Amino acid sequence: MTPALDISLQTFDPVSDLPRLRRWLQQPHVTRWWGDPEEAWNDAQHRAPENHVLITAGGEPIGYLCWETPPPNDLAAAGLAGLPDALVDADILLGEPAYLGRGIGPRAGQLLLERFQQSGTASTVGISMSVENRRSMRAAEKLGFRLFRQFDDPVHGRCQYMTLDVPGSTPP
Repeated sequence: MTPALDISLQTFDPVSDLPRLRRWLQQPHVTRWWGDPEEAWNDAQHRAPENHVLITAGGEPIGYLCWETPPPNDLAAAGLAGLPDALVDADILLGEPAYLGRGIGPRAGQLLLERFQQSGTASTVGISMSVENRRSMRAAEKLGFRLFRQFDDPVHGRCQYMTLDVPGSTPP
């Protein structure tokens, strides 16, 4: 049995972490689900510092978590109208292939949920994924996410949006 890894979230430092993120975004297991690496990398460069972190295992950076409050018109355009106003949309990637399938995604997701719970910045968290991304679906289900709606994305094809009410939060 593999010993449990010490998973934590670390402040994202654009100077040292953007080159690492760029490398991860070019990994085949990431581009399959994240799409164009340059577009994702450009988004990361403009993301507010408080809206992204590195995932570390034993102190070593292995992945990336980011989140935002999506504009209601963007959600409606994607066929996702009806989501709560206090929704935070999150994305996760494990950039180092050796760490895939080791339960790190759900553990990192739990840390993010705890952060939202402590700060009171979100009452609902949502995630979007291709219906073919079984690994992400299982990770989300382990955390308690449930299907909100399936939709067609012009880039990623058939997708699903899953949501989870942040434990201890009260909707606005």
